Amino acid sequence: MFQSSTWSPQRSAWLRTAAPQPATSTLDRPTTTEVLIIGAGYAGLNAALRLLERSIDVAVVDAHEPGFGGSGRNGGQVIAGLKHDPGELLSIFGESRGQHLVKFAGKAADATFEIIKSYGLRCDAEQCGWLQPATDEKTLALVTRRAHAWSEIAGTTPRLVDRVEIERLTGSAFYCGGWIDPRGGQLQPLSYARELARVVGDGGGRVYSRSRAGRPRGRNGRWETEVNGHVVQSKAVLLCANGYASDVVDGLDRSLIPASSVMASTKPLPKTLRSQVMPSKLPISDARRIMNYIRFDPSGRLLIGARGSFGLHEPPGDFAQLRQAAERLFPQIEGVEWEDAWGGLFCLTADFLPHLHRPAPGLYAVAGCNGRGVALMSQLGRLLGDLVGRDGDVETPLALTDIRPIPLHAARRLGLETVLIWYRILDRLHV
Repeated sequence: MFQSSTWSPQRSAWLRTAAPQPATSTLDRPTTTEVLIIGAGYAGLNAALRLLERSIDVAVVDAHEPGFGGSGRNGGQVIAGLKHDPGELLSIFGESRGQHLVKFAGKAADATFEIIKSYGLRCDAEQCGWLQPATDEKTLALVTRRAHAWSEIAGTTPRLVDRVEIERLTGSAFYCGGWIDPRGGQLQPLSYARELARVVGDGGGRVYSRSRAGRPRGRNGRWETEVNGHVVQSKAVLLCANGYASDVVDGLDRSLIPASSVMASTKPLPKTLRSQVMPSKLPISDARRIMNYIRFDPSGRLLIGARGSFGLHEPPGDFAQLRQAAERLFPQIEGVEWEDAWGGLFCLTADFLPHLHRPAPGLYAVAGCNGRGVALMSQLGRLLGDLVGRDGDVETPLALTDIRPIPLHAARRLGLETVLIWYRILDRLHV
């Protein structure tokens, strides 16, 4: 059973197995750079890498260290697409921009694996596919429509699986079918962030840890940003802090709804048990409103995650629910020892789409992964790296907009906490 003596809300399985943290320094003097990036997660580090490919000088600052936030705490599932299915995107944006967004999001996983391969990032990356199982006939109809949409609109090659095959693939009788997306896969999320920071540093970029940024201020056609009490001058500033954005750019924090994601992991399971639980080793994210996402790490730890609280904390009860959910899915693991539990922040937007902002010339922000952060934020970061200095020459899948705070922001978050509870009830009732 779960050993309370080993439980720590911020001791994660990823910390146990991650690639070494690259050497970084703390910004301790006035600095000049062409582009300052705030946030050393997937978006910020991929933006830095793209700028270096363009021979543009770049400095990345983080209040903590590379991968400290959501980039080092998520489930490590690399998933193509957005929360909205392709047909919905065409309805929202029209044929031209909708198709551009479908193509961009649909190729985000492939592009991420290509970057990992081309730079030799040591992060246990596997483009092995991604499995979305259905828990009842209603969610089975949903995933069937989703698979057909990606096939018909985006030309992908998904595979539908029935009840017999889903049980063979997962080792669980809980599911009634699902679909496999061959574009997806998995990686060690903290290793991925640390390795990105390493190659940025090796490529001539500067990555500063323990370097908290203040608000950028325009002056004489340049930007001045106070970091650790020292002024950084730059031609452009990219804010890539997502769930940890705070108030660095006016109104950005009120345009997002931060939520917590929680995870728990077992100790490495015996090979005999691993052969019974998820024998396909495909990463899983089910199709319920409040889903569970599940996978193994290379050492044989079973990891399970779910949406946490909008109250932005990780109470022990959330982790107990994760362990109970794992045992409902896989009765075989009853009695195994659980090793770690942790949580972190990600961001929702009111329209469940990522947002690209340009509140002033040379000032950019990206936020709102909506639970699809690994591939999506990686490629949005590279897009920002393309945009700097040539806005008019780069066609974007999403419009560059001003920041629009959500009306009654505080009340919206409280309301979503109630909705979260209601959705959990509906999922249990299969409604």
